[in-house]
Amino acid sequence: MVLSVIVTSYESPDTLRRCLESLCAQTGAAEIVVSDCSRENPASTLQARFPTVRFLHFNSPHSVPQLRWAALPYTTGQLVAATEARCIPSKTWCRELLEAHAASPECPAVGGTVALGTEASRFEQALYLCEYGAYALPIRQGAAAAISGANLSYRRQALQESADLLERGKWETLLHQRWVKAGRHLWQCGACVTFQNSMSKVDALRQRWHYGRGYAADRVQDSNWLVRIGLAAASIGLPCLLSMRIGRDCAERGNLETFAQASGWIFALTTAWSCGEAVGYLAGKPATVRIF
Repeated sequence: MVLSVIVTSYESPDTLRRCLESLCAQTGAAEIVVSDCSRENPASTLQARFPTVRFLHFNSPHSVPQLRWAALPYTTGQLVAATEARCIPSKTWCRELLEAHAASPECPAVGGTVALGTEASRFEQALYLCEYGAYALPIRQGAAAAISGANLSYRRQALQESADLLERGKWETLLHQRWVKAGRHLWQCGACVTFQNSMSKVDALRQRWHYGRGYAADRVQDSNWLVRIGLAAASIGLPCLLSMRIGRDCAERGNLETFAQASGWIFALTTAWSCGEAVGYLAGKPATVRIF
């Protein structure tokens, strides 16, 4: 099977460089496409260093799924892996994804784990746990109901069958939910990427709010106002519920000490997400795309 890799980026060229250095050192990636909407076109500084990488640059802001699906036509592999510029794949990432797909040919998607870089602050620990705590090491490999959006791979045929979601720039969560509801399993393997934070505290809180709003808007796009109002009201209890889920994931992985150290920031970030959800249920998506 041929593996293509899509890297979404709205980071600095230096952040992207570290991701590409790891990918280009691996033999498993037949082609690498960077889909970018940062202020500076990374090709101007990185193309000479990575001549085999294809750079797609958009001048207007694009969400992560919009960047990802826009790059899909520029890939040719039967398997399409995806990660983000602020995640550095392990040296065996491509090989492990290929092996997982070979072992689970019936699964439309295979996801991997997400580790945290060393010397992380308590804020960075909290941000990591909020985004990727459910996919931290050690992780149980096998059939799964959910996989991380920062470390995943698809069978091209499965993506083509859900082209309607891709054309509308929908988040991978809706894609995965559709497959699971249809009785198709996702697959979790040990292929690992390491998250390197590049956001300020303010931007992280804004991101959580914005993503929460987008998630809620997608969730209720076909719902009536009674359902929307009920979900918005229920959002009041979300900070506690989300924090408890993160604590549960940490407990399962023997990581409660990190959870305790970062608990203040975890509650702040989950509160920002919950407020965004409430707004999304009532007001839908914002008029413009925001990137962080």
